[in-house]
Amino acid sequence: MSRRSMVNLAWVSLMLIVLIISGSPLVWLHKVCIGQYAVISYYFALFGFFVFLGALLGFYDRFYEIDQKGSWEVDIPKIIIWGIPIGLFACSYLIYHGINMPGLANQLFAYIVNTDSGQVVAAQVILGYVLITSCYKTNG
Repeated sequence: MSRRSMVNLAWVSLMLIVLIISGSPLVWLHKVCIGQYAVISYYFALFGFFVFLGALLGFYDRFYEIDQKGSWEVDIPKIIIWGIPIGLFACSYLIYHGINMPGLANQLFAYIVNTDSGQVVAAQVILGYVLITSCYKTNG
C-alpha cells in the first residue's frame, strides 16, 4: 500500500471518528440550549462544527502544498463568487433566529429553515471547504 493510500485511509477514518464522536455532544448541546431558550448558541455551535469539518476536508487538499516552495496567496474571486452566497445559505439559521428582517428576506430565510433536509449542513461543510481551499501556494 502506497503512502498516499495510507494517508487517504487515515483521513477518511478520522472524518468518520469525528462524525461518530460528535453525535452525543451535539444531542446534549441541543437539549441544554433549547432548555435555556438559547437557540442562537446552538445554531452557532453547529455552524462552527460543520464549517470546521469542511475546513478539515479542504485542508486535506492543501496538505501536500505545505512543504512546497513559494508564498501563500488568497483567491479573492473564489471567496466572493462561492463563499458569500454559500455563506448566506449556511448562516440561514443564524440569520432567521438572530436578526429580525422585514419583508421578503425574512420569508426567504423562513422557507430555507422550515424546509431543511440537510442542505444547510451541506452548505456549512462546503463553506469551510471553500474558505480553506481559497488559500494556495504559488510557485516561485
